[in-house]
Amino acid sequence: MKRICLLIVTLLAVTITMSAQGVKPLPTLHVEGRWLVDNHGNHVVLHGVMDTPSAYFNGGRWGWSYDNDGRLRCLEYFEKLFTGLETAKCNVFRLHLEPAWTNDPSSTYVYAGSVGQASDATGEADISKFNPQRLKTYLSTLYFPLAKRAMNHGMFVVMRPPGVCPHDLKVGDYYQQYLLTVWDIVSKDKTIQSYAGQISLELANEPVNLKNANGESDTKALHDYFQPIVDKIRANGFKGIIWVPGTGWQANYADYAKNPIEGYNIGYAVHDYTGWYGCSDATPDPTNKINQFHKQVPVVDTNPIIITEVDWSPENPNAQGHYNEHGQWVVPNLGTWSTGTTSKWGNAYKTMLDYYQNISMTLSGTSCLIDIDTLINKQKVVAAFNANPEACGKACMDWYKDYYEVDWPHADNEEQPDDAATVTSLTVTNGNEVQVGCVSMLKVWAKYKDDHYRDVTAWCTYEIPEGSAATINYGMKHGLVEGDVPVKVSFTDAKGNEVQKEFTMRSSFFPFGKSYISTSLYGNGTYTESTRTFQPSQYGQMGWEFPDGADMSAYKYLVVKLKETSYNSHLNIYTANSIWSPSFSSSNFANRKTIGINLQGVKYTSDGDKKGQPIENNNIHIVCFWGNGQESIVVDDVYLTNNSDYSKPDPASGIENLTPAPFTREEGNAYNLQGQKMNCKQLKPGLYIVDGRKVVVK
Repeated sequence: MKRICLLIVTLLAVTITMSAQGVKPLPTLHVEGRWLVDNHGNHVVLHGVMDTPSAYFNGGRWGWSYDNDGRLRCLEYFEKLFTGLETAKCNVFRLHLEPAWTNDPSSTYVYAGSVGQASDATGEADISKFNPQRLKTYLSTLYFPLAKRAMNHGMFVVMRPPGVCPHDLKVGDYYQQYLLTVWDIVSKDKTIQSYAGQISLELANEPVNLKNANGESDTKALHDYFQPIVDKIRANGFKGIIWVPGTGWQANYADYAKNPIEGYNIGYAVHDYTGWYGCSDATPDPTNKINQFHKQVPVVDTNPIIITEVDWSPENPNAQGHYNEHGQWVVPNLGTWSTGTTSKWGNAYKTMLDYYQNISMTLSGTSCLIDIDTLINKQKVVAAFNANPEACGKACMDWYKDYYEVDWPHADNEEQPDDAATVTSLTVTNGNEVQVGCVSMLKVWAKYKDDHYRDVTAWCTYEIPEGSAATINYGMKHGLVEGDVPVKVSFTDAKGNEVQKEFTMRSSFFPFGKSYISTSLYGNGTYTESTRTFQPSQYGQMGWEFPDGADMSAYKYLVVKLKETSYNSHLNIYTANSIWSPSFSSSNFANRKTIGINLQGVKYTSDGDKKGQPIENNNIHIVCFWGNGQESIVVDDVYLTNNSDYSKPDPASGIENLTPAPFTREEGNAYNLQGQKMNCKQLKPGLYIVDGRKVVVK
């Protein structure tokens, strides 16, 4: 996608050949790390729409009968849609296996597998009329023919099962068995198997609540519900990509960080609407959107993501509003599920896509992108909602055109000349820092002999000394403790040539990259990364945030080193995500250039019930500078240490300088010294890092 940093944009010339777009037949896709890739290792990001062969949802444009004539008219109708979607630069189509075709029309028929279904299950959550034989029939006569037509127009296909999940699910319940039946039928189909590189499967639509087999909340419940379905699909011989949903209407994936779906070619299917992930027109901050999405969908660090439902349009007082899945009132709009504007919510959404780089998307319907009646009646492709720039139709028409130029798949049999396949050097960006307790992505760019560049991050090997302060896996940096980490990156090209690059990465609670600094905790300050200069506004606060709380209890001192004195400035520490919460404030820096704060003895200084009590140094949420608006704060360094002279920890052995902390076998983020995530309750005797603390298990 078009989100290469300025350094790369200015230094690297990447040649994009328009004739290579819309490659037919469609190339084969698979998953490597957090990326969708083609057979040549090129990153692929998909953009398109979803739709369903439903007389109701298609507005009766192909009629209203679910018979053979209706089936033929439906196929003709979608052929017209696919022609328009190809013109609109779509390269993915999410196909709902519409239950109107799979439901048995007989008034006496009841699906035996619906035993156990809640009596209040209605609409598409009601599977009492599902007929497995009708699924087999329409898979070959309707659903695959639709998929093949989409593929003929340059679109990969995501198949979604018939209907939606009921509100409450439980491991081993009737609906899990229903999904097993659906995907058993689909994944056994030899034609579907033959297009496994072009057709992918989305396991369920919008699970809400999911419990374990005993009806209890359990971090393994999501895994235990969907892993057997994945295993069934693989046992049947389908090798393509499987998209796994989360709970909360496909907005909660935190449990997968601890218990991921096992196997190959695994991605996660997510939904996103205005008001979700802490972002709306009223709160359109892109940084908050990025952070909240990461909190709810942490698997974006490890697997490709596809947002299979998203839309927005501005308010329309002449329409009718509705309540969304979360019980929130949605003010009336131009005809989408959610209400918002491109300039506010849409900007934050796109910023998030461009930040993570591995998120594909399908709008919630064809009519969210193009004006269908204009397409059908005039054979003309125009953006939906009269091309209103604040609605998703116009915005995505523009975005898809830009995205079409980058991250596209190359033909399976494409041959590369020697100069285009021979790497001469590596360039590493965003690799010099990582925040302790956080995961972020570095970038490795390979320069080829013909002077083109390619992102090879996921295919490099990373050598880091054992016991280092951070790890790197598939390009994902994970900060464990404070310290400097020597890194050797190696990449081998298709010709067998190996190239290497060495650099040093700083693992710190207080990185100085601009993206890590919050400049408007109070007031609107400015930060200059090149000089590490903080310029708060009058009485302003700016610095580092730790939304989930940072455990600094293993360290004795927080040290600030200044390049210049800043007499009237000081440092604040908060143990909640608000500057209005109880806090510690240091004395003014005055003429000091080295400020040492004893974290083991520091106490709340703000007025209130906690004043004079020790701060919770294992749950620090904000560390920031306060300024009077007249002085800048030019920083040399900020770090944690156990050295009484305030010197930095030995960069070669940051872990060894930690003070061991008490440990009980409870849930937490545990890692061995190779950076591998471990189950806290199953740790063998040895040395580990648990939530940023060094612990010894005996």
